[in-house]
Amino acid sequence: MREATLTDIVCRRGSDGTAVVEGLRHDLVWHSPTGFDWGYGGSGPADLALNILLAATADRDFAARHHQSFKWRFVAALPRSGGTIRAAAVLAWITSKGAAP
Repeated sequence: MREATLTDIVCRRGSDGTAVVEGLRHDLVWHSPTGFDWGYGGSGPADLALNILLAATADRDFAARHHQSFKWRFVAALPRSGGTIRAAAVLAWITSKGAAP
């Protein structure tokens, strides 16, 4: 198992409107083969949520169990134009679920 690492996640749109995510690898493709996205509740946001939780905890089971609720709280709530998901907020949310980041 690799070590957990998380920094602030910056989500922005490229000049062509594509999703650009800084500070996160796309280690686990579960829902969206076309990549990350945010601002709604679809497969791109689900994969973004899954990979944020994986980066924060290095625990695939935790990420799998909690990524949908995390998606609605953090990822779907971002404006379509983008924004930042703060590492501190992610870690606090994980702790509130009874897990240690």
